[in-house]
Amino acid sequence: MFGSVHRNSDPDNPNTLNGPRISQENEAQPTVTTGMSWELRVQSFVGLFILSIIASFCGSYLLLLTKITGFCIMTSISAILSLSSTCCLMGPCGQLKKMFDRSRWIASSLYILFIFLTLISGLWLKNAPLAIICTVGQYIAMAWYSLSYIPYAREAVAKIFF
Repeated sequence: MFGSVHRNSDPDNPNTLNGPRISQENEAQPTVTTGMSWELRVQSFVGLFILSIIASFCGSYLLLLTKITGFCIMTSISAILSLSSTCCLMGPCGQLKKMFDRSRWIASSLYILFIFLTLISGLWLKNAPLAIICTVGQYIAMAWYSLSYIPYAREAVAKIFF
């Protein structure tokens, strides 16, 4: 399993540690990036992503009930769960490296900032108009961040709007 010590199969030196490992075919091997097997990483991703969708639907329902602050909070929780789900696939360090790459760091920073500003304006300040503005900022920053993964998409969008 994780970090277990295996004895070398050398008959002359039975006390040698960390020798070659003989693995079984069906054994789930942990990965270097997360310490979780690929199956567990995918299951975690799917679980968090489903929770993200549920939070998003709950937020939409709150919007229909005109509970704007609740909508903004659930939208932020949904965004946090979505980011957490992708961390399961590529590991937290890999996710942070991609998010704060030279071409994405501004959009990523704004996305995270707007998530926290939405939570602050909804939970602490209880200011619905400010929470809506921050939620719109979240969506714009998330869209701009997502476009960075599609070659030339940002340039095409910039030509349309500017």
